Amino acid sequence: MKALMTSKSIRLTALFLAVAATGPISAPVAAQEPGDVRIGITYTPGYLPGLVLTPVESGEGLEQVARDADAILRQDLDFSDRFEMIDIPGDFRAGDAVNYGLWNQLGAVWLVASQVSGSSAAPVLRVSLHDVVFGELKEVRAFSLPAVGSADFRMAVHRVSDQVVLWATGEPGIAATRIVFRRKGAEGASDVWIIDSDGNGLRRLTSDESIVYSPDLSPDGSHLLYVSYVSGGPVAYEKNLATGAVQTVSAEEGLNVTPVYSPDGNHILYARTEGDHTELFELQRNPICCGRRVTYTSVGETLNGGYSPDGRQLVMTSSPLGLPHIYVIPRQGRGEPRILSRYVYGERGYATSPDWSPRGDRIAYQAWIESSFQVVTVSPDGSDRRVLTSRGSNEDPSWAPDGRHLVFASTGRSGSAMLILDTVTGRVRNLTSGRIDQLPSWSGAL
Repeated sequence: MKALMTSKSIRLTALFLAVAATGPISAPVAAQEPGDVRIGITYTPGYLPGLVLTPVESGEGLEQVARDADAILRQDLDFSDRFEMIDIPGDFRAGDAVNYGLWNQLGAVWLVASQVSGSSAAPVLRVSLHDVVFGELKEVRAFSLPAVGSADFRMAVHRVSDQVVLWATGEPGIAATRIVFRRKGAEGASDVWIIDSDGNGLRRLTSDESIVYSPDLSPDGSHLLYVSYVSGGPVAYEKNLATGAVQTVSAEEGLNVTPVYSPDGNHILYARTEGDHTELFELQRNPICCGRRVTYTSVGETLNGGYSPDGRQLVMTSSPLGLPHIYVIPRQGRGEPRILSRYVYGERGYATSPDWSPRGDRIAYQAWIESSFQVVTVSPDGSDRRVLTSRGSNEDPSWAPDGRHLVFASTGRSGSAMLILDTVTGRVRNLTSGRIDQLPSWSGAL
């Protein structure tokens, strides 16, 4: 069997022993607080513009819709980490007309006012964004929502929240996104689960009662790639999340692992056995066909491939130097691989699980530092290396579509969790806790 093992890729059979030899990762025993993870770099407090969200107003019969929409909007804007959320004092009286002077005294830069109209079966949420500093209405729009009890209600309000973030900052929000991940059960089996980025909407996507790895959502969120042992060996599958239909992506003899979608959703990049090692291959999609070999490393394992946002380059894990490191190569042709992770001759190095930021400016990965895995980011040219975490074991980083938030699996003194880190402010919050949740992959905007 192979000597290489990567956390985000396979963790299977003898390959698992390679990581176990470098340092075992303890099993979780309880929920983990974000305080168990120390942020490895020093964040200089920056300016966050103050934002006030007035309570969502409503007519008779729409009170519940207004309360639910208010709670979702308030949490989404807070979790965006773009604003200082300002509470309205109990004795504050703003009046019916927008008094920009009063809101300015409260410290607000932005004012969000909302009203619900229509019916409970077809509510309409009208949202206004006011620029308090310049004393003007910046944007206003009405959004049709599903019924408050609908499974689509939260996601519809998430999209409204992301629109407010876009209005105020010119950059995308992350509320209308989901994260797929591998959850291990008590007997060692695992399945793919999905959760909204705010921690709601948890549901199971596979029921193989086997071992699964490497979940990845298609850009439009309609399909799921994953690897399963349900048929005996590691086979790559694609599942239609609307119909439940599953098709085989690759079932070649040996390993078929780490499948991911291209940014346009038209190709699938994965690793499979080629001779006595693994190489990257690419398939066309719809229908799946026309595979081509992408890498020709010949020595060591090559897997964990991923695309640059423009689709012109690939990032990957490869081990021609003996232990795995992160490399970048051109997508087309056989360009010389460029190493990104820290390598010093004679020193121990171990880096895996790369993920290219949707902004294109950073690549995140996990590296073995001292006695555990930590989350690291680096520029695509290999400069400006930043170790983001330094306590516990932190693995499998995946970027949000805003290119500033990361989700990763963490094991600390009090157990296991999936955490979300804002790489700008250093704020950390729990996504899940108390379970063995690993290999998260953040969707694009849905």
